[in-house]
Amino acid sequence: MLATVRQAELQVGHEYALPTYEPHDAAPTAARVRVVSIDGGGKVTVKVEDSGKKPPANAWRARPVKRNEQRQVATRDIVCPWHEWAARAASLGAERESRIAKQQARYDDYERRRADRLVADPGRALPERYDEEYFDEETDAQERVELRKAYIKARGLGQYVTFDELDPLLVDLPVPVLRDILAADRHGRSGEDGTVASTFPRAAELLEVARIASRDRSGRVRGDIPQPGQLLGETDVAFVSALLADVAASGGELVLPPVPALPNWVDEEERDMAPALGWIRLAVGDTSGECLHSPGCRSVRSRPILLTDHIPWWQVMLESRRRLCGICGGPAVRDLVALAGFVAAVDVWRDRERSRIERWQQAAFYRLLSATACARAEALEPDITLTWRIVASLHENAPAEDGWAAYAVVAATKWNRLDEELERLTPPQREAARSLARYRLTELENALPSRQRPLPLPRTADISVLRQRYRHLEKLLEETVPQLDRLLFTLPGAR
Repeated sequence: MLATVRQAELQVGHEYALPTYEPHDAAPTAARVRVVSIDGGGKVTVKVEDSGKKPPANAWRARPVKRNEQRQVATRDIVCPWHEWAARAASLGAERESRIAKQQARYDDYERRRADRLVADPGRALPERYDEEYFDEETDAQERVELRKAYIKARGLGQYVTFDELDPLLVDLPVPVLRDILAADRHGRSGEDGTVASTFPRAAELLEVARIASRDRSGRVRGDIPQPGQLLGETDVAFVSALLADVAASGGELVLPPVPALPNWVDEEERDMAPALGWIRLAVGDTSGECLHSPGCRSVRSRPILLTDHIPWWQVMLESRRRLCGICGGPAVRDLVALAGFVAAVDVWRDRERSRIERWQQAAFYRLLSATACARAEALEPDITLTWRIVASLHENAPAEDGWAAYAVVAATKWNRLDEELERLTPPQREAARSLARYRLTELENALPSRQRPLPLPRTADISVLRQRYRHLEKLLEETVPQLDRLLFTLPGAR
């Protein structure tokens, strides 16, 4: 609004400025008028000496006037003496132009950022932050649709890909994060340090594997699906620990799916990872053989990865290497998209020197937990399974070298070598082995549900009774507990 002249300040015969048009982005225009009479009641009669620049046709709140025209106007319509008008108009024009320029700059920045959110650039520097409140949900949904085109271009997929196989991949994570994952090389070739190409190869690989796994219209899985041991490492464990610490610092507690303490004969690296990530679900390929396969293994028939059987990673850690397929490597990651979000969160945290965890990174981990919970719910799997209870129970007071003698007591009929070793034992050593074998079998039986628990073994049970009980338990748990022999007796040095 323009400041106006009070009626008491007006003088008959003096010239004043009467605004005729006030554009929002430029200086206002005015007519030069001479006061003919002061009429009172906030009214004056003026004569137009110079009509000034003509307002645009149909301009809002324009006041067109004609030269030599005489009219009555409100006192508040006159803004200043005419000799002051040029300076005031220039000042108002500069202020409005500056405001419009700032608004335009903000709009241009918005448009630039909006367009940039869909450009997959491998050389882009890893952003300082990804959390944004700049775009609403409707815009976000539109951009996820546009990301399909960016995905096709970044991967060079051409006409052989359908949007239906891309839409399930482009969810949950913020659009800029997905954009930068598309820019990374899915084959793991790292880009220049500090760029998104060097940050996101793991996530890019997982999304591409998920896409390929969904291509077959029948839903069958094809191609290599990664095992978690090839994909995850100590940085992922450190991220989980940092996230748990953040939650604890705010007064809360994040409870992970339970993982039992694993015996020392499990690979040390896997044993270190088990408490933080051993609960991740692995999909098991269909087979009637004894080996464990991935759903994508070419040696077994295939079906949708989300419809196959699945087990927690810690349970596969207990398996003998001989039981894992030599072609595919064994059971593979089940929830590929959720894990892609998790590794993206971890890798951003790592490349920012582990400085902070943003909300989207925390949400990515929660989604992996949620995918695990859904898988367990579909399988009606409780928090503590029978396998979990047996592993935890047998981990306590596990025997060392003495376990071989106890194993020879109960399993000598299986292997000639064990029978020979049993023959070499002195009577006191044989009694100690018998006692240890009974103790370990009793520990195992105590972990069984009451309906499966046999009558307690007598303290004086002889070797034949122990062997019979061992064979019974071995048969009972052959589909439930991996490497029961080693869980019972440790068997140091066994392969």
